[in-house]
Amino acid sequence: PGSAYYPWPSKAHYLTALLFSSARLPFSDVQKRAVLSWAKDLGAHDVPSLKAVKQSNERVCELVGNPMRKVTSASGNVFYINDIWHAISKDYANPLTRFAMQDYLEDGGDGMSQVFHGEKMLLELPSPPAARVDDKIYFVNELLQERSGAFFIPERFFRASYTPSNCGDSQDPCQEKEIYAMGRAVEYTDAGFIVSDEQEVVPTSIFRRSFVELAGELTCGVTASSEKYLKLAPHPLREKAKGRMVYSVPLIIFMDDVSGNVSKQWNKHHAIYMSNANLPREMLEKEFCVQFVTSSPHAAPMELMHAMRESISTAADSGIFAWDCKLDEEVMLVPEGLFLAGDNPMQAEECSHAGLNCNYFCRTCHVGGTKEYKESEAGYTSLFTEGNPRTSEETASQALQQFETALCSGAAGKVSAATTATGVRDSTSSSIINTLVEMGKKLRKREAGQPASTESQVRTQLEKELSDLLQGRTLRDAINPLLGMNGINIHMDTPTEILHTVLLGVVKYFWGQTVFLLEKAKLLNRFQTRLDSLDKDGLNAPSLNADYICHYKGGLIGKHFKSLAQVMPFVINDLVPKSVLDGWTLIGELVVLIWHTKIDDTERYLAKLTRTISDFLNTTAQCAPSILISKPKFHFLVHLPAYIRRFGPAIVFSTERYESFNHVFRLTCIYSNRRAPSRDTCMTFVRNDTIKHIATGGYWYDIQTGEWVHGGPQVITYLEDHPEQARLLGIPDKQLADPGTGRILATDQTKHEITLWHATRCADIFKKHGLKSPSYSQYHQGMSVVTSEHETSQLGAHVIFRDMLKKIRIGRIREILISAATPHSVAFVALQVFSFMPARHPLLHLPCLLLTDEELVVSGTDIICIANVQHNCLDAKCTDFSTKPLYQERTQTHQTTSIVKHQQSPQYLLNSFSIHNYQHLHSLLPESLLETPLRVADPEAVRRAAVKQMWGKRQ
Repeated sequence: PGSAYYPWPSKAHYLTALLFSSARLPFSDVQKRAVLSWAKDLGAHDVPSLKAVKQSNERVCELVGNPMRKVTSASGNVFYINDIWHAISKDYANPLTRFAMQDYLEDGGDGMSQVFHGEKMLLELPSPPAARVDDKIYFVNELLQERSGAFFIPERFFRASYTPSNCGDSQDPCQEKEIYAMGRAVEYTDAGFIVSDEQEVVPTSIFRRSFVELAGELTCGVTASSEKYLKLAPHPLREKAKGRMVYSVPLIIFMDDVSGNVSKQWNKHHAIYMSNANLPREMLEKEFCVQFVTSSPHAAPMELMHAMRESISTAADSGIFAWDCKLDEEVMLVPEGLFLAGDNPMQAEECSHAGLNCNYFCRTCHVGGTKEYKESEAGYTSLFTEGNPRTSEETASQALQQFETALCSGAAGKVSAATTATGVRDSTSSSIINTLVEMGKKLRKREAGQPASTESQVRTQLEKELSDLLQGRTLRDAINPLLGMNGINIHMDTPTEILHTVLLGVVKYFWGQTVFLLEKAKLLNRFQTRLDSLDKDGLNAPSLNADYICHYKGGLIGKHFKSLAQVMPFVINDLVPKSVLDGWTLIGELVVLIWHTKIDDTERYLAKLTRTISDFLNTTAQCAPSILISKPKFHFLVHLPAYIRRFGPAIVFSTERYESFNHVFRLTCIYSNRRAPSRDTCMTFVRNDTIKHIATGGYWYDIQTGEWVHGGPQVITYLEDHPEQARLLGIPDKQLADPGTGRILATDQTKHEITLWHATRCADIFKKHGLKSPSYSQYHQGMSVVTSEHETSQLGAHVIFRDMLKKIRIGRIREILISAATPHSVAFVALQVFSFMPARHPLLHLPCLLLTDEELVVSGTDIICIANVQHNCLDAKCTDFSTKPLYQERTQTHQTTSIVKHQQSPQYLLNSFSIHNYQHLHSLLPESLLETPLRVADPEAVRRAAVKQMWGKRQ
């Protein structure tokens, strides 16, 4: 300690370790030797050998702490796990994560934008254990005294802003949130303390004396009626923490199956990652904040999950002692599970559910039944609503009952019948049950010349075999470990995942049906031409390559469906039946709602989402009635509003960040000798995470000095000056352009040509409005301007802007003027203004715009964002085609492709299906255009007709 490059012996060792620890750019040993040899041959000083680099990194890992542990499952499978205490403690000891963290759940007021605004963290999970006021630590469920002298018992700590503020919205970051306590008033009487039955909320700032200070003065007890609320004893964590502050750490757990190969040959591994849910969504999305836990090509998923649960339980029981780099003190952390993210088959396994193909296909509720029942009017209608919820206790009871069933005669049929009748199949215990069933068949089989075993004899042998298979465990220990996990209600904590359920589910199904109709009518070429002619500005959808989408129409992935959902109605308006078009317009509305990152009014939002989902399912029943029975993902949408209420916006429990991290995991598999894949992967992540932690200023406990230390000054400042290295470590260095700046229009002939004010379009608009000309008269014509949302808007783009009266409007950029005195600052932007038509389009249900002759001039900083506006080809009857040249290798070729030739018309459509800048688009709409009409006015009639149609096909 004390050296500039501590804990590395030299600058060369540190820089080499940094280069070789990139998650997305790993090096093989051969490549590492080649790089080191190249450096030596160029005359670099103190270049270490590869052996020295490895030894140095191993010493650093042991210094910081190695959480890797070997696990042997009940079935004998061996794998390794990186215990969670290490990753959690590093989150608090690292300034990148600690300063972004939210220590307390938060009352978001009317809206929500984070996972800690959801009802589970706010109302269900155990409260954060402690709060500090004036350097005193108060624990939940401990008696305390307020400044007024009254007594109080806090039951839950949370952060909120209940006082009036100039900031307005309670979720606004400019408001300072205060810590509050929800609890009960306590009255002191001669008979003892009486605790109120009514809960109340008070600010923690009124707390004066903690239980430790009161303990010596408590001469009376608690009345019998109040003992359920109060015990005159310190909180169990107070003694364990020994004066440290205590925080709870909710965890998001993700498990997936992923190939360890780059090639198409499937090399199946199961992997578990996790995230710290105290971090805001913006941080959760970063690769830096995704933590690898364990993986194995051999162990079953629930064996890995059993080790994960044990790791959490052990850490919660003992507490994690870490350094809080924000407050420069040692703290105690208590981890707990929040929810389990994953695709639908994995979540079904985590719920001990039989999967999407069983009769009762929903892991959340009891909806379903036989095929005949689901095709009946009552059964079909039940698919449109939530059924009776499943519970962990009920599922555990049914899983345990299957052990008893396996001991009986005819067990194979009875176990299968039980699974069919309940939808419960526990993968954890299935190997034991299958062994008992097969053994029972052999014991009951009568051999020639041998007397048959009695049922009691068979049962005795089976019970002995069961005892041997349990290896001393209880039956409860032999089933799904998540069914009894503290804080987890597995059926409610496996939220509907939007990537696989929406994009790779319902959108993909509609795409398949639409392509079938287009090919049948020989209209796919026209579809491709229209798709290629769309205005993509403001969509932020780079995956709209029309040629690729139509050529590989059967092999599209999530990003393609996400892009298509935002534009399909513009392309297919007269190519498919109206019911299919209505389905796509509802998909457009649904995708925008689901991909909200911030919800301003939760109740209003959930009501609109529920209405849109219901209308979409009814429309689907018109298009293809039987698909609602054969594809359970349509029903899963029904549960989405409840999960959003429970966990915050749906994007919080999306798995896209983890699916992206699969690439990092895959690289660790490739760059290993594959002799011990689980161990090698764990060790690689330990090394990489340790170097990331030290390089970003993280602390660790030095056993030799007995102090918390961090890297040397040259170590922790290196990444600031070398952003390219930070990017290799998964730390994005996003340099945002300044709003109001721009680029000068330049050609080979007129480079940075000066334009006088009187010769500009802006000058003509000034004259028209009787405005005084600016004092400065020399400008450059600009080609782009940076909006308030840090986007680059080109000349001719459609933008949302603020006029001189601060009214929000939409227009087309006609001219950009950049002052010759300040070459990067946009002085004026000339805009041609759109006005809204009184009603939405009758077929596409989109806001209609009219390009008026009104023109305005605003400053560069008044441009808010880009908006996606499409030409109203439907009403303008744009049926003719023209051609445009194709570019290959950035070169214009003689080849051409067809595009739509737009008719001269002032009519346009505002694409409110666009996810990008949806908040600004929504705020722009007049009140009369906010609501869209229902596509299905009589749902009952549609469902009856759907049932009738299905029965008609069967006869």
